[in-house]
Amino acid sequence: MPSRELRRMQQKLGVEKKRAQLKKAPGARKKGGPKKQRVTISQFLTEVRAEMRKVVWPTRQEVVSYTIVVLVTVILMGGLVYFADIIFTKLVEKFILR
Repeated sequence: MPSRELRRMQQKLGVEKKRAQLKKAPGARKKGGPKKQRVTISQFLTEVRAEMRKVVWPTRQEVVSYTIVVLVTVILMGGLVYFADIIFTKLVEKFILR
């Protein structure tokens, strides 16, 4: 809740009037918003099936190559974190825990 001084300053600048106009503006969204119509299960499944037909699935060769790229990247990043951990541990032991 704004302080009394802040409210007075906003009133001088006309902020309160603008807020009130925005609240009363036609077409302003109400708190709950319009109710959406629910679709039936069969209509939902029909639409899902139609969308799944549009999907371009990768070939087996693409999946294998993407998997190899991910595994190599995970191994490299894991090794990087492992060696960084070893280096920082040695530095802490050397300089802080004399």
